[in-house]
Amino acid sequence: MKAVGGRLLCLLLLAAVVAACSCGRSPFSSSASAKVSPDEIRVQVARVGFDDDTGSNYVLLTDETESRVLPMMIGESEATAILLALHGVKPERPLTNDLVRSIIGQTGNRVDRVVIGDMRDETYYATIFMDGGRYSIDSRPSDAIALAMGMNAPIYVNAKLFDSSAAVGLGPAGKIPDTARALGLTVEQLTPDLASAFGQADTRGVLVSEVDSSAKSAGVARGDIVVKVGNSDVKALDDFSRDTANVKRGAVTLTLNRDGSSRTVTLAADAGSR
Repeated sequence: MKAVGGRLLCLLLLAAVVAACSCGRSPFSSSASAKVSPDEIRVQVARVGFDDDTGSNYVLLTDETESRVLPMMIGESEATAILLALHGVKPERPLTNDLVRSIIGQTGNRVDRVVIGDMRDETYYATIFMDGGRYSIDSRPSDAIALAMGMNAPIYVNAKLFDSSAAVGLGPAGKIPDTARALGLTVEQLTPDLASAFGQADTRGVLVSEVDSSAKSAGVARGDIVVKVGNSDVKALDDFSRDTANVKRGAVTLTLNRDGSSRTVTLAADAGSR
């Protein structure tokens, strides 16, 4: 079903591109759609992860002040596409969103923005705006987000969605899945799908999703997988939290996996303390 959805998106976008190049008419919308509505709040992808309680992947969107969040459940393939774009990782073979991006770019068209504008029956709906608002194309939010990130196009959310059932399907009482923070790093649980995407043979370790300036200077990057803190193996979030909490002062060595290769970095024990 996921593959079918991706193909449909590709076909819809391809149809829009062909129409734009061949006849210059707009079968979808007027140029008024190029204007950003006051109700549209610009957001960024803060995190892509896995919710153990529901066994589903999710993407977490935040506004620019991080005062409003919108978590959405998404499929595994969509989570992988967004995560790779978030960390600047290029897959060996193009995914559906990569194909669509190439079609749009090589035919001289562009994506203006994507808007997650509605939720009906616990399902979110998005629109992809192209070529100065000349075209508006219905899309699943996950596909639209992946495409926008690949084309450096802005992502917007209708303000009403922050005030509605924003955490539909996310764990007990809409709880956002856990992360752990220490040593200037924010990490999340590694899933089989994410492990495969980052060249990891198994799911031992935790995925680095955010890095502060000191940890970045030491050589840690988003997308690294922490497999050891000192001499202690890290298999899950609890291991990372326990082992980093036991480091009181001085320096600590982390063992990281990146692109299937192992490396070590040394961080100050008080780096990124909160």
